[in-house]
Amino acid sequence: MRILVLGKNGREHALVWKISQSPLVTALYCSPGNPGTAQDAVNVPCDILDPHAVVALTKKLDIDLLVIGPEDPLAAGVADAVKQHHPSCAVFGPTCAGARLEWSKAYSKGFMKKYGIPTAEYTTFTDRAAAIAYLRECPLPIVVKADGLAAGKGVVIAYTCDEAVSAVAHLPAEQSLVVEEFLVGREVSVFAITDGYIYHVLEAAEDHKQLHDGDTGPNTGGMGAYSPVDYMTLELSTVVRQILDRTLFGLKQENAEYRGMIYLGLMVTASGVKLLEYNARFGDPECQVLMIRLDCDIVPYLYGAAVGQLLTIPPVWSSDAAALVVACGGEYPAQGSKGATINGLEQAQARGCIVFHAGTALAEGQLVTNGGRILNVVGKRPNLDGALRLAYQGMKEISFADMRYRTDIGQRKGSHL
Repeated sequence: MRILVLGKNGREHALVWKISQSPLVTALYCSPGNPGTAQDAVNVPCDILDPHAVVALTKKLDIDLLVIGPEDPLAAGVADAVKQHHPSCAVFGPTCAGARLEWSKAYSKGFMKKYGIPTAEYTTFTDRAAAIAYLRECPLPIVVKADGLAAGKGVVIAYTCDEAVSAVAHLPAEQSLVVEEFLVGREVSVFAITDGYIYHVLEAAEDHKQLHDGDTGPNTGGMGAYSPVDYMTLELSTVVRQILDRTLFGLKQENAEYRGMIYLGLMVTASGVKLLEYNARFGDPECQVLMIRLDCDIVPYLYGAAVGQLLTIPPVWSSDAAALVVACGGEYPAQGSKGATINGLEQAQARGCIVFHAGTALAEGQLVTNGGRILNVVGKRPNLDGALRLAYQGMKEISFADMRYRTDIGQRKGSHL
């Protein structure tokens, strides 16, 4: 099978790494890719936000399966274009209509309400002055979200009125806003692979969104993750399946074809489980720890979902734990790092870590920074403490200018340093 993965970050490196292990693969490509994906696939240039360019590339490379990693190509209608103009190429990733669950926060909140899916109370605004007036009167803290895609950084948790008003000014001016109640609880990421009819719930993972230790600072795309989680109870699993059943029912009612990954960002509160958000693809960095723990061939599941015939046998998972720490650079999330020399990858790998590339590039044969989140260092061990310890040991081997990372992934107190 000839497979093309779209994307260039840590998630795509992990997908390429896992797909490359399948005996079903005869050729593997990644576009545009990064120096890490180039270790297991052939990187090919392409504007992955241009549906016509992606169609042309799938035809040129005679691709059997297209795996869409990030959210932007989904919102741009890449899946729709390939299905229409290259029908022999199966696509893992929902249509633009299905992906609207992610690319429009206002739509997704309305979808949840319409189909009886528990979520935070919310109000949508198209007028900034009206939003500010509302925020001056509402209880704090409050959550302010941009309606559209923002690379995981379109959410502001405001603890003061000034912060809430400032969020309105700094979120994209052309987008409407969603203002919702602040929920207190434990956040968990749950993924399900689906062909639009049946689904398999994957192992759960916990992400760490905020930049600094202690869950402080601005929201990011994710600073670390681990799997499994210790609070995936039977009750929570039952609620997850209820949400997924209602979601697939709603998608059918909306005539939105959905073949790919459904991500549920959940908050486990004292009053029950609430859905914070949908994503229409693997989370990043949660995907990386899931690929490390997946103990079977991923390709039959990707292809089965893409052609509407998902395998009925659930995936197999390692009992080991996986923990990931993100190394970021520059002034991330405001601004990334570019051109700083990266050292220590071989030493981290020698310790037994797996290092996934995100914002990296090659300059005259030297690995350098090229983004905000630069590297993902992953440890895998029989228990979470061991996996975290290994990940941090590997991280200590790596260095580049202005490198930063959280020291409290996987815990609420203390440090694994």
